[in-house]
Amino acid sequence: GTTTAKWEEYRTHYFNIRNHLKELGCIILDDWIDTADFEYKNKVKNRNISEIFKNVTEAIDTVDGVVIEYTVPNFSSSHQINYALIRRKPTLVMRLQKDNPYYTDSYLEAVQSPYLIIREYTKNNYKQIIEEYINYSKLEQGQSRYNIVLAKRQKQYLDWAASKFKNSRSEIIRKLLDQEIEKCEDYKRYMHIK
Repeated sequence: GTTTAKWEEYRTHYFNIRNHLKELGCIILDDWIDTADFEYKNKVKNRNISEIFKNVTEAIDTVDGVVIEYTVPNFSSSHQINYALIRRKPTLVMRLQKDNPYYTDSYLEAVQSPYLIIREYTKNNYKQIIEEYINYSKLEQGQSRYNIVLAKRQKQYLDWAASKFKNSRSEIIRKLLDQEIEKCEDYKRYMHIK
C-alpha cells in the first residue's frame, strides 16, 4: 500500500518495491500500482473509493503480511497500517525519511506492536529490507498449534487463571511468552525489535 499523493515524485520507488516483492515470489492481492499510474497519466478523477476500501481490507484479511510505503503520510495508508496490526499481520512500513525530520521519532514510532516494523530505506538498501521482512514474516505466518506437556501444578494454574481472568489457556500462555520476549535482548536484536 501507499498513496497516490505526490505520485510523480515517488512512483519509481513504489514500482521498485512492488516489483521486488514479485521477484521474490510474493503474491500481491491488491496490486493497484499499474491502475493508479494509468489514472494519473490520463488524469482520471473518478474512482469508487468504497470498492477500493473493500478490496484493501479484504486483501489485508487474507494476506500473510503487509508492506506499506509511507514516505507521504496519509489517512488511507495510516488506516491500512492500523487495520493490519489489529488483524495481527506482520507489517513493514518503509519510508525514505521521516515525515518531520525535526523530531527523532514520529507518531508511528509510538505504536507498540510486535507486528510493526518501521524502516527508512534508500534505492541501495530497499531490497535487503524487504528480504529481511519476508524472512521475519515467514516466522510470523499464522498461528501455530503446539502440544505441550504440563506438570499438574502448571495445568492447575492455567485452569484457575482461565477462569479467574476470563482468558483462554492459549491466551495466557501467549501473554507469558510475550513477557519473556520483552525481557530477551538477544531475541529482540535478532528480530530488530526496539
